[in-house]
Amino acid sequence: MSKQVNKVLSVGVLIYAFVLAGCQAAKEDTSSATSEVLTAEKPSLVMGAVQGVIVQVGQGLAGQAVVQNGKVVQGKIQAQANLVNQLCNEHAMPIDEQGNYLDTQSPDYPQRLFYCKLSVAEASGDSIPGSLHTIRAISCAIEKAGVVFDNQEHQVTVVADASCFTPSQLANMGVGTMVATVRASKPAFFNSYYDTGISITSQEFGTYRLAAKVSGTTVEFLTEDDQSAVSPNKSGANAASFDLLTGKLRFESRSDRFLCAEQSSCGWSRHDRIVAQVSMTNGEITGVSQVEGIASDIYNSQMYNGSQFAARIATIKGNLNQGLKTRYYYASTQVGDDLADASKYVEVANNRCHTNDSNVGDCGVNTGIELSPQGVYSFGLHPAAQATSPAAWANQLVGLKFDSVSFADVQ
Repeated sequence: MSKQVNKVLSVGVLIYAFVLAGCQAAKEDTSSATSEVLTAEKPSLVMGAVQGVIVQVGQGLAGQAVVQNGKVVQGKIQAQANLVNQLCNEHAMPIDEQGNYLDTQSPDYPQRLFYCKLSVAEASGDSIPGSLHTIRAISCAIEKAGVVFDNQEHQVTVVADASCFTPSQLANMGVGTMVATVRASKPAFFNSYYDTGISITSQEFGTYRLAAKVSGTTVEFLTEDDQSAVSPNKSGANAASFDLLTGKLRFESRSDRFLCAEQSSCGWSRHDRIVAQVSMTNGEITGVSQVEGIASDIYNSQMYNGSQFAARIATIKGNLNQGLKTRYYYASTQVGDDLADASKYVEVANNRCHTNDSNVGDCGVNTGIELSPQGVYSFGLHPAAQATSPAAWANQLVGLKFDSVSFADVQ
């Protein structure tokens, strides 16, 4: 496990323990100590804690190489020096030993895909934790500017600097300050399940909504973005919960950009759903005892350089003691609506059952998460499937409740 992520998560758990006791604890980082309390009034802190858990779940899919008869046996993904850089590129995609994209027909592809989507932290918006980083940074900047929970609109000057944004984000934004309209309430005015809600609208970003809930030993957050003012048909939503006592993580993300035409940022939609059980000792994650997940991507390639539509679906289920079973499906077509038809998807069969000792074998009753060979494929968020929009999903969500993962569109 990453010592730095362990440290961040450990401190976050300890902070929360002090909050429960009615005290305030100091939050430390690698350079200085500040006083921070994990609270629903600061969604960026809640999101940061959950990001750390997601990264560690991904790293729980990697381990030391086992050598048998002079050959490396990869049950868990082989750990190497500079692990992420050697297994994933900057877009959170699996790569081979030469640094090229790993063949999607490889039987190891779906597990490697999940490793990259979960483990690449802040370097890429294409990973799960990376996709959270921009909205977390915006929340951080708004919190620093000051939030008034009076359910009224306020004009706020936001400073975009290194205290909240990465150097690459600052370079891409090209602005040091921006004016935003901020509305905040308790509970969230757009979804009263959450303790707090903040709406942020700016010319540079469009509208972002953030909500947080801290209850008992569970922290939760919800985000929704409507960037139609910047580029039509560009929206998304994320939600997560983590129980600091039981170690249960739930996460779901919906990015609906299939009909969006902004260069390099659109022409695709993604839908990820993850549930994981982690074990913890003294505030540190020590292992991943169960993980289930679906990662779906659909692509509208005609937006750029052709007329072909494509999709990929990866699923994962199990643990490394009894075996992790992965499955992978793809579609490639000249007809966009085919991506909403489950019968158009082809499975790439594999004999992988990833354990601590091997990557080949029988996972027994664990056959993984299977895509139905017929019917409407709404999980992929294709317009023809009439899938629930990110906005509608976020508005009706009363926390993530699933204990297993399926292709059902709405929990």
